[in-house]
Amino acid sequence: MQGAPRVRIYLADLREAFRSTVRYAHNEEVKRTGSARRRHLPTSPFAPPAAAPPAKEFTLDDQVTHDKYGLGRVLEVEPGSAVLVDFGNQKVKILSPFTKLFRL
Repeated sequence: MQGAPRVRIYLADLREAFRSTVRYAHNEEVKRTGSARRRHLPTSPFAPPAAAPPAKEFTLDDQVTHDKYGLGRVLEVEPGSAVLVDFGNQKVKILSPFTKLFRL
């Protein structure tokens, strides 16, 4: 006798689905930060995490490239927080840590 196919839901799959996103009442999905923000305990047998790389710094008239906007030139610099970049057809304020912005 053939019936409906059986569906197996494994506990590990449910745990992974729960860990990857958290749903709130207003249906906003938030990614968990994971172990990157956990502090290192001095009594831990594991090595401490590597130090963060130094923050990127830009100066006026630096030529830059952005993964989304392309080539541009720095117009304004707010030290440590943001830069205003002219990409030709638009001006965009990019906030620190400048992960997609690179100096040429």
